[in-house]
Amino acid sequence: MTRARTLALLVLVFALHVALALRFEPASVVFGPDPIAAIDYDTHYEQTVRALEAMRESGRTWAYDPHLLAGSVSGAIFDADTKAHELFTIALARLGVPPHRGYNLFILLAHLLCAPILFAAARLFRLTLGAQTLATALGSAIWYFDAFSHWVFWVGMISYGLASLLCVLAIALAFRWLAPAEEGGRRPLHLGALAGLLALVHHVHPYSFFVLVVPLAALYVRAWKTLSRGEHAGLVAAAALTVVANAWWLAGALAFWHYILDSSFYLDATPAYLVYDWLGFLKEPSTTGVLAARTAFRTVAMAAGVGALLSWRRAGDRRYGALAIALGVLFGAAYFGGLLAPLRQVQPYRFALPAMYLAAIPAAAFLVSTLAEVRSFPRAAQALFVVAAVVLAPRLIRDALYFLPEWVPRHTRALPAPPPNINSSIAFGAIQWPEPFDFSHGPIGPDAHDIAKFVREHDDGKSRWLVEWWMLGERLAWATDAQILGGFRELNLAHSDANFFRRHEHGDAPERDELRRYLDRYNVGWVVVTNPTPAIELRTDLLELVTTVHYMRVYRTRRTPSWFEGDPRNAAATVRARTNHLEVRGATGGDLVLRYHWMETLACRPGCTIDRAMLEGWPDRVGFLRVRGAPADFEVYNSYVIPKGPRPLVARVKASQ
Repeated sequence: MTRARTLALLVLVFALHVALALRFEPASVVFGPDPIAAIDYDTHYEQTVRALEAMRESGRTWAYDPHLLAGSVSGAIFDADTKAHELFTIALARLGVPPHRGYNLFILLAHLLCAPILFAAARLFRLTLGAQTLATALGSAIWYFDAFSHWVFWVGMISYGLASLLCVLAIALAFRWLAPAEEGGRRPLHLGALAGLLALVHHVHPYSFFVLVVPLAALYVRAWKTLSRGEHAGLVAAAALTVVANAWWLAGALAFWHYILDSSFYLDATPAYLVYDWLGFLKEPSTTGVLAARTAFRTVAMAAGVGALLSWRRAGDRRYGALAIALGVLFGAAYFGGLLAPLRQVQPYRFALPAMYLAAIPAAAFLVSTLAEVRSFPRAAQALFVVAAVVLAPRLIRDALYFLPEWVPRHTRALPAPPPNINSSIAFGAIQWPEPFDFSHGPIGPDAHDIAKFVREHDDGKSRWLVEWWMLGERLAWATDAQILGGFRELNLAHSDANFFRRHEHGDAPERDELRRYLDRYNVGWVVVTNPTPAIELRTDLLELVTTVHYMRVYRTRRTPSWFEGDPRNAAATVRARTNHLEVRGATGGDLVLRYHWMETLACRPGCTIDRAMLEGWPDRVGFLRVRGAPADFEVYNSYVIPKGPRPLVARVKASQ
């Protein structure tokens, strides 16, 4: 193929990628009135809203957030994978762009960058123009048509998806800079680009460190003897720049690290998943994602990538060592990490994503060279090649159509009416053929808008809302000013003790009095239930059904709301909660305990002090706010002063985990 035709094909690949990106995130959604909100996106938007509020007030992106989980640390630990997203949104907000639109634009940008990043990485690995084009096309196909990749971007792991692509580019840049000068290596431009990229990618997602540390270290060790002192110093400077550039958020994360809990809930594949993925068999959705196991494009990249590595090894090509180590480490961590407790803390199946993108590069080189030589194959080999293509094509097409449901052929003839169901079995005639699900993002539906409207209209600031469905809890936390108990159940912070449904997923507390104690401890005035939870919905002694909003049942608790432990006279006092502030009016004064989580940086004014109260009755590892010497009207605020020296209360939290 001529260079002109190859360039035209490359332009077509980029155009198709843009079309898929706009199908994933339609312009009507990106530029609509709401943030992209689905599954994890609700969590990340709530974090972004708090970061924006904190930045406007204090110039920092972390805060005390009283809107969620009875007061929690926001922006210091759990949102470490949202830093670049937050900064992007904050920067656009300063230019007058509404926060939800800036938030959406980052998501669209992450999609659009996939093709140019893979193209640049393929160039850095010295592929031919045809192979660069195929690598871009195969990587784009993996991005959209592989189940895990599509799930990552659809479910809301947007930063990790972008970081995975940027990590591939970082490996390619490191390979190119460390190459001998006669192969285009050791150029200052490449080292500068690598240093800047490393600083950026760790802002996008901190797990970039685990993706990159072994491949980059291996490249460095291989080139050690060929580097000058200045070149060694340049790499050290790049690493130092990465640490310094990210120190601003790392300091906050380390200051509150003692709240971290176990993180090994998801994505812990074992070697058996190599077979499951190859067969396209969905074993555990919590391990590989909730989508059907569409893995054909990934399998092609892995198989052809191995073919390239074997060919390069025989030819003594430097790319063999770099990519063999990187792919071996990433795929090894993805499929064997579930066997290792330390790796389970970083959800090791995540490593499959950068691995499959990286595999697209050697795979493209192998496929282009193989296709160019097909005519020279023996007839038997040519026939075998044709048979393999015929067998493979339907699986690739089926995988693609799974994510393009409008192209799936529909049946036009109705099935026969089912016979009488006399034996309680499902008769053939009763089989239904549901429409394929469209895994692209759409606008927020009327159900979510209506429940948010109900909460806004009925929330008087006197109590909290316990929300059973975790995604709805996160959404109400950013869509309203209500104080929510709920959200992401597997939140790996001790503050999640405030979520009743984390401890009792179906509301089935073993002790009958436990629910009453919980409602009092966290001052719950309302309960919103989405999924059937009869254990709690039958507690009519504590809950009164008020209304149903679509499929959501809203209950009011049968208790007098109060933000204070103890003295019932404080039930009349008011608390106005906003980010970093609790404004109390009309309290009895003296020593009081507020039903809000304690945090080390909180202070009190005028003339009062804060310490930590560990209360009996409901297990909470964070503790609550004890105010000493309080006047009738006072304010608890985030001083942003992180205590130094020994912290015995921290040890107490850690000991109880």
